[in-house]
Amino acid sequence: MHQFISSVLSFFLSPVYWIILLIIAGFLFRRPALKKYCRILALFIFLLFSNRWVLNWYANKFQPAPLVLSAGSVYSCGIVPGGFASPDVDGNGVFNPSADRFIQALKLFKQGHITHILVTGGNGKKEMKAFNEAAWVKNELIIMGVPDSVIFIEDKSRNTAENAVNTKKILDTIHLQPPYLLISSALHLPRASLLFKKAGVPVIPFPCNYIAGRGISTIADIIPGIDALFTWELFLKETIGYWWYRQR
Repeated sequence: MHQFISSVLSFFLSPVYWIILLIIAGFLFRRPALKKYCRILALFIFLLFSNRWVLNWYANKFQPAPLVLSAGSVYSCGIVPGGFASPDVDGNGVFNPSADRFIQALKLFKQGHITHILVTGGNGKKEMKAFNEAAWVKNELIIMGVPDSVIFIEDKSRNTAENAVNTKKILDTIHLQPPYLLISSALHLPRASLLFKKAGVPVIPFPCNYIAGRGISTIADIIPGIDALFTWELFLKETIGYWWYRQR
């Protein structure tokens, strides 16, 4: 059900699909006024959502700013939501573009800013049930020199809401002192932080993997970019999810 809802949201919250539907409607409508309206609206949506400057402006407002830790800042645990690793065709684990949260968690541990790492995330996709992401990530951390004794995993959750609830159960049993660093993609953190706090987990957002909003703006950003259209789908989905859970 979760995957179905996610697929539906991806369709309705994608400017690309809006443009395609409007173009099709422009051909199907018989009234010239409606045809014109659909084509103008499709052009407007394309120009707005393909504008990288608009995307970067919104991303900068929506995402938390980078967290700079002082030399003496130490937290008992860094919580790392899954979704940054998956199996290849042979069933072997591989990192995906969201793997910066793994890198940052490892870096924070090596720098002494966190003393434990908790990886939370099972597999929400049926075709990936045989792959245990949390266990695979734990092994990768051990390979990188992190002691087994300071790594905890939660591999039952299928989404961020379940990440938060199941993480709370683990933290209640291991008795690590809050607050905890929540290490995740900047785009994901507004909703993730909200859900963890609602679940009773005191977290401080540690954003990474910025996909928009942190670069230097140039005049070229106003030139339409197809990549911006697809990036907006991610921001719209996270924005709707954030406000949905905030009202609950």
